[in-house]
Amino acid sequence: MTEKVIWALTGDKTGDNNQLLALAELVGAPFEIKKLSYNLARAIPPRFLGTSLLSLTPEARRQLAPPWPDLVIAIGRRSVATARWLKKNHGSKLALIGHPRVDPRHFDLVITTRQYPVPRHENVILLPMPMSRLGQPQSPNDAEVRLFDSLPRPQLLLALGGPTKYWALDKDSTLSAVDALLERAAKRGGSVIAIGSRRTPAEIVTAIRDRLPAPHRLIEDPAIRFAALMHHADEIFVTADSISMLSEAIQTGKPVGMIPIVLTEKGKSRLGSSPGEKRHRNRDLRHIWNYLQSEGLVGTVSEPRAGDWNDGAVLKAAEAVRALIGLENDDR
Repeated sequence: MTEKVIWALTGDKTGDNNQLLALAELVGAPFEIKKLSYNLARAIPPRFLGTSLLSLTPEARRQLAPPWPDLVIAIGRRSVATARWLKKNHGSKLALIGHPRVDPRHFDLVITTRQYPVPRHENVILLPMPMSRLGQPQSPNDAEVRLFDSLPRPQLLLALGGPTKYWALDKDSTLSAVDALLERAAKRGGSVIAIGSRRTPAEIVTAIRDRLPAPHRLIEDPAIRFAALMHHADEIFVTADSISMLSEAIQTGKPVGMIPIVLTEKGKSRLGSSPGEKRHRNRDLRHIWNYLQSEGLVGTVSEPRAGDWNDGAVLKAAEAVRALIGLENDDR
């Protein structure tokens, strides 16, 4: 059988790229990464961009060249117009992760989660939570060994996200969570390890650094990998803005606590004070929070929970992608 050409369209969001690559790797066939970059036309909604390359930079357009893909795996609204252009002009099968913001029937497959208002069709697969590339634990490097050996157990990992559309990481609430974790660690003779992300506001990072006395640590050494912290921690606490980090934490099988974030005034206007109160094209994180809590997959700062996670839905999604180009019966 002729080898299929598969493209994975990545962008500039780490969480999105990790989901995309997790799916591409599960498909089990060789694939090419096309890292797309966008111009100011990226702000135009996908329904108006249609099937075009209008929003791509010249550098990104140059990547799109023969041999044309049999399958395109994409994520997020920015990739929608490009993916549809490939389908229209080169007959590529399309699998999109997330919320296309156009009729999902423009795609061969849409893989989504509960925070997105994607209409349910036969080609839409609803996952319990986002896919993860966390993988199996790897041997810690020298910097990680020094860190882990210097801190008493249990080690409580605090993973910080940041502001997102309609939601804010409240400084006072975040520091209250830090205080609660310090108290939890003190009662058990353990330690707190905090790590921020690109989205974490500098003032919150500074405030947490000042809040953590020795032996507790704020990680700022790039040699210390987030995956290593996830695998090594005894309990994991994640700010609720990052569904990707919550998913990774849950899939470790360790107790997980979710730290609440706050709805902005704009968010209250667009989404309403409770889930489903107002119809909107964008995501409402409360839908997936409620699901994770109802299924016992996450707890709170004071009562973290270890849920019974099963990756069957993710494997089913990968099989559906393989079937698009006739790989379902091939050996991986």
